[in-house]
Amino acid sequence: MLKIRDLEVQYQAAGSRIRAVDNVTLDMRARECIALIGESGSGKSTIANAILRVLPENSAITRGEILFKGRSLLDLTEEEMRRVRGKDISMIFQDPHSFLNPVLRIGDQLSETIKTHSPGLSGAKIVERAIELLSVVSIPDPARILSRYPHQLSGGMAQRVAIGLALSSDPALVIADEPTSALDLTIQAQVLKLLKGLRDRFNLSVLLITHDLSIVSNIAERVYVMYSGQIVEEDRVEGLYRDPRHPYTIMLLEAVKKLQGSDTSFSARAEAREERVESRCKFLPRCPQAAPACSEQAPHYIEFPGGKKVLCCA
Repeated sequence: MLKIRDLEVQYQAAGSRIRAVDNVTLDMRARECIALIGESGSGKSTIANAILRVLPENSAITRGEILFKGRSLLDLTEEEMRRVRGKDISMIFQDPHSFLNPVLRIGDQLSETIKTHSPGLSGAKIVERAIELLSVVSIPDPARILSRYPHQLSGGMAQRVAIGLALSSDPALVIADEPTSALDLTIQAQVLKLLKGLRDRFNLSVLLITHDLSIVSNIAERVYVMYSGQIVEEDRVEGLYRDPRHPYTIMLLEAVKKLQGSDTSFSARAEAREERVESRCKFLPRCPQAAPACSEQAPHYIEFPGGKKVLCCA
């Protein structure tokens, strides 16, 4: 379904170049859900924007390839890419109230999207389709919601509308960029359950982007952990939880334990090592397992049975 090979994305800022995505390789099969995990600034959303080719003007894809169903997205013209965005690949954003147009009713926004991707539908059929989409995302009394403005909806309800918009063109791939981070815990669980149900119902492929490792097991099969623009660990969800190998992955898991009141001794040791160190390994300044040789050699991928890969100097 989706293949990313050796992707590099750079930003131009203050007269210098910043490598936001550094040699990233990623695979996704049809009807699979994978999670892209990492803290803010690790490059997760940059990868999503690179897939859709909606990067800001001060950035550029400087190396690599992105294949969708065997077709290079980087070789498409802008007109061809516009037919891919929304139709074949759609996106669910973090804050639905920022995504939805505040001066248009929900029905108008759904109708506009439906008409764009299904130009043969008549006015009545468009309204019927809009009501169907709101029903699919479990919005009660959908006909009434069509007349509402975004500010009249709760965060959870607005996110359901955004999911409905993402599904309006029957896409093959949905990119969900932090779809629950703006919601409270109860609504988060409801939205994740909805996404999982929709994925199974419509045979969707889902790329879930999140900083919260605790939600991944509810929906994803495989996980890519990002740090400073690089994939530092790749594994199936159960393997990552059972046997994390990269120190950063261990710290992420212990952050979840900390919230649950469990031991966090590894993280404490890591924080004690925080310092500025020039190194070919980007994680070395924070790594509690660093050896002297780590500052002298470049990290490389180590493969383990079961598909696990870890980027390390060891």
